[in-house]
Amino acid sequence: MISQTSEYALRAALFLAARDDDSPASAHEISDAVRVPVGYLQKILRMLAKQGILVAQRGTNGGFALAKVATSISVLDVLRASDTEIQRITRCPLGIKGHTNLCSLHRLLDDELARTERTFAGTTLADLLDGDGGVRSLCDAKGRLPISISVERGGDKKRTSE
Repeated sequence: MISQTSEYALRAALFLAARDDDSPASAHEISDAVRVPVGYLQKILRMLAKQGILVAQRGTNGGFALAKVATSISVLDVLRASDTEIQRITRCPLGIKGHTNLCSLHRLLDDELARTERTFAGTTLADLLDGDGGVRSLCDAKGRLPISISVERGGDKKRTSE
């Protein structure tokens, strides 16, 4: 359902949302943290910047940062910016003539796709960062946390890592 490009885009956006400050991070820094090849990631970061999810800053202290606060960017925003749309079922996918309405199976499937789309639209980057016990999970393929990120509780910030 979610392309590899969109997963990488979500990882990068979450990394930027989890940073202590809103200063730009280089593509290399993001790549190391989220374990995505830097060349591929640079294309994704430019795509996200073009779509208004990130801002890109050139120069010595340049890099990428979120264009808005993490509570204003939904998962669906990132998916759409990285060319992933939830494919709804609007007509008979079998192409059967005379099927002007969806059958009960395809209606059920489309209802679930609609629910998934609503969930992605209603879930922000900030929501994804709120993990159990103050640990924000950005796991690698082996379930390890690849980055240390700060957790803000009641105005206090602390660094956590595993």
